[in-house]
Formats: sequence, structure tokens, C-alpha cells
Amino acid sequence: MVGLHILESSSPSFTYQALGPLIDAATDDVYCYSRLPARQLLRHIPSNKASMWWISDHESPQSISPHTTEFITHIGQHASEATELMVVEGLDWLVARSNETEVLSMLQELDKLTRSWEFDLIFPVDALSFSTQFWARLTSIAPKMEGENPSDGEQELSIGEFPMVDEVSDRLPEPEAPTEKMLVHLVNLPRVGFTHTLLAKRMLQWKRMGFDLSALEPALIISDVSKSHAIYETVESDIICAIDCIRLMEANRDKLSATEREMFNFRLMGINNVREAAHELETLLSSR
Repeated sequence: MVGLHILESSSPSFTYQALGPLIDAATDDVYCYSRLPARQLLRHIPSNKASMWWISDHESPQSISPHTTEFITHIGQHASEATELMVVEGLDWLVARSNETEVLSMLQELDKLTRSWEFDLIFPVDALSFSTQFWARLTSIAPKMEGENPSDGEQELSIGEFPMVDEVSDRLPEPEAPTEKMLVHLVNLPRVGFTHTLLAKRMLQWKRMGFDLSALEPALIISDVSKSHAIYETVESDIICAIDCIRLMEANRDKLSATEREMFNFRLMGINNVREAAHELETLLSSR
């Protein structure tokens, strides 16, 4: 099954439960590009089975920025005749960061690459995070994997439904740090099909994680759905950054005092100058 493939999945637990047999059976190189930091990804994949990369805006030797050009370059540099399998999460994030056209162009380039080197590249995705038109074009380039639909422990969702955060957390392995238990990246809500009802559900999910959503509340009362969605996207971008920062902070607990961790956590959960806090955190960690 050489080429690109889609695995419908709504959580990392299901993704790596479904792909576990393929990863375990691989005799050549396996690469995993995940939105989970390595420490969390290691709960799903043994370190001796795959090379792992963290999809994040944070610069580190094992991270990759969520941009289409970065992925084409990075995968092109690592693909070889010894490559057997690649797993790439976060396709919805790439669409949000660029646009559907750029992502489709990237997929065509990657499809050529997989066929040149004869390996499989699997994208775990939630269909609800994409527009109907993009989903149709996506599955024409990367066919859905057969027999890998969520079942038993995974609930299939109808359009407009999204898993509540505690339902997602229940499916994740027990974390080491309290913040990691609650903070999970949620699928992007596209402009197509966006409603105030969906926004209210998403706000409830984020509130249950502990985020202060004062900046998002005006979006609930604005009648113009496009303007409401624009506010949502701004806040979502800050929350994505905040979650990545808190994960980075937890991964470097020994470099920060309890007071510093509390201060950064307060600013990040309050969505208070998140980009500035992220820069300060990275600067502080790099100096120690």
C-alpha cells in the first residue's frame, strides 16, 4: 500500500492503537510527526520503533514548524529507500496556517515522494475539521484506510458534534503532570458550517481545561458569523500556543522554579499576552 493514506481518528490513543501493528511490524525506518511532545508520544510508541518529531512553533532539534514548505523539505530530507512508514498528524493545523490549496499542493508533492521511495505516509485526521470540498479532494489523493474506523472505545461523531474535553482525556494515557491531563489540542472549527452553537460547545471544552475566555465571549453575541469566526480563530491560535508552552514548561520542570512555573501558567491559562509569555519562556529555558 505505497502512497498517501487517511486514517479517520479523533484522538492520539485511537491513532496509535490502530497503527500499532503496522509500526511494530515495520522492519525499516518509521517516522512519526506528532503534535504530542516526545515524552507523551513515547506512551504510545517505543523509542526504538520510530524517529519522532514534534510539530510545534517552538524551536528545538526534534521539532518541525507547522508549515507546508517545512514538511515538504523535512520529509524530502529524511525519505530514502530504507523508509517504510511515516505518520503525520496535524493536517488540519496546516490548513489553518496556510490554506487548502497549499496543503493539496503539498500532498501531491508528498505523493510523488512516497512512490519514488516506495513507502507509506498516513495522515490521522478528523473529517469534521475540514470543509466538504476539501475532504473530497483530500480523500482522492490519500484514500481512507479500510477497516480502521473508530469502534468500541471510540465514538463516531455526526456533523456538528465534537468530543467534550473530559471524554478526550479519558481516552488518553494517564499523564505525569496535572496540566497534561486536561490540556489537549482540539480540531479546528472551519468557517464553513460554523455556528454560535458550535462556538458555545467549543468554549465549554476550553473552559473545562481552565482557560479564561473573556476575549472570546463577544463572538457569541455578534450576529455576523464571519466576524465571530475571526475572533474564534484569534483566540484558538493563542490557546494552541499556550498549550504548547505549558507542555514545554512541563518537559523542562527541572529548569524552572515553582514560582516561575506558577507565573507562566497563570499568564498562559489567562490568555494574557501569550506570544510575549512564550518568548520569555523560551529565552529563560535557553539560558539554563
